[in-house]
Amino acid sequence: MTRILLARHGQTEWTQVTRYRGRIDVPLNALGRQQAEVTGGWIASRWKVSAVYASPLSRAFQTGEAIARCFGQPMTLRMGLSLYR
Repeated sequence: MTRILLARHGQTEWTQVTRYRGRIDVPLNALGRQQAEVTGGWIASRWKVSAVYASPLSRAFQTGEAIARCFGQPMTLRMGLSLYR
């Protein structure tokens, strides 16, 4: 059976103040990068992951990279993962 885990990106300066982002490329802030690392460790402590995918937005890409590092894998960029077109 295939299991799919979904993880939301870490904090950005805009999520901190509840500002709508849509497709605007706002990167993770320091706390967001830390959240991404912790999320990767949490996932790694529970499941064996065979692939990590993320959208091209930097906040999602940075989060995906942090999670993939916990598994010693590359993160795969997927253009179609962005919900906003």
